[in-house]
Amino acid sequence: MLEITHIDHISMALPALDPALALFEGLFGFRRRERWVRAEEGYEGVALDIPGRSGVGWELLAPCGPDSYIQRFIDGPTGPGLHHVAIGVPDVDAAVVELRRLGIEPWGTPAAQPDGRWQEAYIHPRRGGNGFLFQLYSTPSAAHARGDASAPPSATPAPPPPITAEAGAEGGAEDGDAGTPDPAYTLGINAVDHLSHAHPDREQLGAWYESVLGMRPLHHSPPEESADFATLVLETPTRQMRWEIIQPGGPDSFVQRFLDARGPAIHHVTFEVADWMQAIAACEHHGIETFGEREGETDGAAWREAFIHPRDTGGLLTQFFWQQRPGVWI
Repeated sequence: MLEITHIDHISMALPALDPALALFEGLFGFRRRERWVRAEEGYEGVALDIPGRSGVGWELLAPCGPDSYIQRFIDGPTGPGLHHVAIGVPDVDAAVVELRRLGIEPWGTPAAQPDGRWQEAYIHPRRGGNGFLFQLYSTPSAAHARGDASAPPSATPAPPPPITAEAGAEGGAEDGDAGTPDPAYTLGINAVDHLSHAHPDREQLGAWYESVLGMRPLHHSPPEESADFATLVLETPTRQMRWEIIQPGGPDSFVQRFLDARGPAIHHVTFEVADWMQAIAACEHHGIETFGEREGETDGAAWREAFIHPRDTGGLLTQFFWQQRPGVWI
């Protein structure tokens, strides 16, 4: 099992940055840290803070040209959409040894940046990652400034601030200050609740997350909850957010259609919002149509949920929910 110190950021790859920034700053209320260009590596990116208590950053990546690896991802079966999650470990070399003990051959291992500020290794989507890319990083000192988010940032004591971009790259790193989003027209996010990983077998993938990333099972959906899908919710070691595994309930399940089109991959992200009516009004203000709205009550406390379609986010299915009392929505 890997020792996880921090979930640093969630990275999304999409064709262009500016339309995505308008959405993620205006509707989602993310706060821009910095924007950079890595022309020699074929991409540009923006680092953002997610509001609320999770301490997880968000990254947007876009290709600089047709030969960019980001463009290849976008053109592939899982793009555009979530590209990777960056996870801090105490020592990448030790993590590589542990991955090999677990039967996973790391990808690009272990690579140190020229300035020596951090090392990285990856779990490849098709060679151990069950359809998703995991970026592992470590730094020699917690005192270092955080690095470019597409290359992992530094691991400062938990909870470290979200990602920032490294200045001085080719093409320059711009100050990303675009002003403060008007909170009246944002979703009012107060936490990243979970990422949902679609897979044919929730128990098999759950065992992988337990043995490799040290996650702990919290909730198995009972058979009577839905005939279309079944879920397993896990707690991450850092407790910043949770992980969900969603498996199809049969050949006609929407999860099966997703798997047929993309294979095992991250299916959606879920945010908690502080005020349901504000979140719905914000979507209407920005011309975003929601769907799949549901409401219910658990132990006398109300909850509500809805989705935003991937076509409105640049390729990412987004769920948001409100709960009257912590823990009644799961």
